[in-house]
Amino acid sequence: MKPSFFSVARKPKWVGGLAIAALVAITFSLLMQWQLARTFSVVGVSQEELAPVPLAELAGPGRIEPGSFDRLAKVEVVLDPTSTFIVADRLQLQGDSLVPGYWLVSNSFATVNSEPVSLTLALAFSEDRAELESAGAELTATDFQITGYVEPSEAPVPNDEPGILGSVSLAQLVNLYSSEPVASFPIYLIVTEGLDLEVAKIVIDIRSEAVEVNWLTAFYALEWAFFALVSFYLWWRLVQDERNRLAS
Repeated sequence: MKPSFFSVARKPKWVGGLAIAALVAITFSLLMQWQLARTFSVVGVSQEELAPVPLAELAGPGRIEPGSFDRLAKVEVVLDPTSTFIVADRLQLQGDSLVPGYWLVSNSFATVNSEPVSLTLALAFSEDRAELESAGAELTATDFQITGYVEPSEAPVPNDEPGILGSVSLAQLVNLYSSEPVASFPIYLIVTEGLDLEVAKIVIDIRSEAVEVNWLTAFYALEWAFFALVSFYLWWRLVQDERNRLAS
């Protein structure tokens, strides 16, 4: 007569085998959780982060708060029309495609602790360099309450066109603004509101918050879950084999 599964499984060696199977399954489960933690990641900017905040909350002279880039900031500035420049090799988002062209950038001053601090503004885009030069010539030293995206400085890039910059390098621009050392923000703003010119505003692709799935790590997580189940199956299979031997 074939003994019952329970009568065989409760023997000390199979109780020990079950403990070993459980330990192995727990190890595989921990590995599965580790892979799952890497499977789902939040990217982009949340709805709360899309709302503009005072620039002082994100950056200041020699200071950048973590997670400040691509955030909308608002600040009152005084434009410095004597320090405007054209930057080449810019890409403008138009529909689903990117169009090459130029940016118009200008120095401005924001008040921090009652002192003027240099803040670079990216004002407009055009495929025609002359159009931006004309727009820059019409700028006046006026107060503006502006809103714009906080962006990091770029590395200096040489450009073959005379009088044209190859990148928005703040270290380079600050030296062009003044021969004397000046306090400055370590970021620049791509202006979206508050200053209207007769040329196109700069449009960049800011992704809204979304969850991305890494399917490779998801597959690995399923593998570890499968191995955890296999450890119990092997114990069950061994107990069944013992029952069959005892019945023969």
